[in-house]
Amino acid sequence: MSATPIPAMGAIAIEAISGYFEKAIRYEKAVLKDKDPENLHQMRVNMRRLQTALQVFAPAITLPETAQEADVAKITHRLGALRDLDVTTTLLAEQYLPDLPETEGKVLKRVLKNLGKGRQRAYKRVKTTLKGDSYQALKQSFALWSETPVYRITASQPFTTVLPDLVLPLLSQLWLHPGWLVATHRVGNQLQPLESLEPIVIDYWVEDAGLALHSLRKQVKRVRYQLNLLSHHYGDRLQTDLARLQSLQEILGQLQDGWVLGDFLTKSVPQWETTLPTLKALLIDSRHRAWHQWQPLQQYYLDPVHRDALRHILLVPGIEAPVAATSSATKPAVTKSSPTETAPKATDSPKSPESSTAAEPEKKTPRRTSTKRTTSRSRSRTTQKPKDTEG
Repeated sequence: MSATPIPAMGAIAIEAISGYFEKAIRYEKAVLKDKDPENLHQMRVNMRRLQTALQVFAPAITLPETAQEADVAKITHRLGALRDLDVTTTLLAEQYLPDLPETEGKVLKRVLKNLGKGRQRAYKRVKTTLKGDSYQALKQSFALWSETPVYRITASQPFTTVLPDLVLPLLSQLWLHPGWLVATHRVGNQLQPLESLEPIVIDYWVEDAGLALHSLRKQVKRVRYQLNLLSHHYGDRLQTDLARLQSLQEILGQLQDGWVLGDFLTKSVPQWETTLPTLKALLIDSRHRAWHQWQPLQQYYLDPVHRDALRHILLVPGIEAPVAATSSATKPAVTKSSPTETAPKATDSPKSPESSTAAEPEKKTPRRTSTKRTTSRSRSRTTQKPKDTEG
C-alpha cells in the first residue's frame, strides 16, 4: 500500500497566503464603518498572519511588485496605530477609572476625552489608507496572484522535508534575544533570574530594560505566529509550547502597558504622578505582578533542556512523536522517509495549489489577573485587559 504523497511547499504556501488575505479583507467594510473594535482587531491579526506567511514561504514564491511583504506591513502598521489607541482607552476607562477617587476620576475623564480626539484622527488615517490607491493595488495584485501563483523552483520540494529549515531560524533568533538576560545571574553553567527583588529594584529593571523586553515580546509573537501557521503539521505536539508562548507574550505586554501608559500620561497631564497618585499606585502594582509572572517563564526558557525539547520537536514533523533511538528527552529522534513518499514535480509556471488547511482566525480574549489590587475597591474585582494578540 503506497503512502500518501507529501504536499509540495508551493501548495502549502498558496493555501496559507490566500487564506489569510481573504480573511483580512473580509473585515475591511466593517472597519470602515467603525462600529465594533473587534473588526479592526481581526483585520490586523490576519494582516499580521499574512505577513508571517509571506516571510515563511518567501523562498518558494514570487510576488507582484505591488504585493510585497513590506506593503502588507504598512497596512498592518496603520491598523495597529488605531488598535493601540483602542487598547489604551479600554485599559484606562474599564480597568483603572472605576478604582479612582472622584477627583482623580475627573482628571482621567479629561484625558480620555483627548484620547478620543486622537482616535478620530487615527481612524481618518486608516480610512484614507483603505480607500487609497496603494491598498487597492495590493488587493488586486494578491487576488490575481492567488488565481495564477508564480513559484520558484524550491516550491516543488516536499513540505515536510524543508519545514524544519523554515521554522528553526526564527526560533534561533528568539533564543539569542538579549531580553532573556534581563535581571539574571550565572549559577554554575546556567543563567537564573534574580529572585526576591525589592519593588524599587523591579522598577529599575522595568525602566532600564523596557525596550529589550518589548523587543523580546515582538520576537515571541513572531515565533508564535509562525508555529501557529505550521502547527497542524506536528499534530498536537506544539500545543503546550504555543500556550506557554502566548502567556509569555501577554505578560510581557502587561509590562509594556505600564510603561506605555506612564509615557502617555506624562505627555497628557503635567506632573501626573502627583495629580493621579492612586492611578500611579495601581500601575506600579500591575507592573510588579506582571514581573513576578514573567520570571518563571523566563527561567523555564533559560533552561537548555526546554529549549532543546522545542527544537527537537521542530526537527521532525509529523502527527505523532517519532520513536526515539534513545530514552534521553534532550536528543532528537530521527525518522526515515518512506520510499513511496513522492513530491510534486518542479515547475517554473503558475499552477493551482494542492489542498491544505490554514489556521483559524485568532479570537480576542481578555487578559486576566486574579491577584488583589492595592485599593479597597479593587479587592473585589478581577482586572482584565483586552488581549491584543498581536499587539
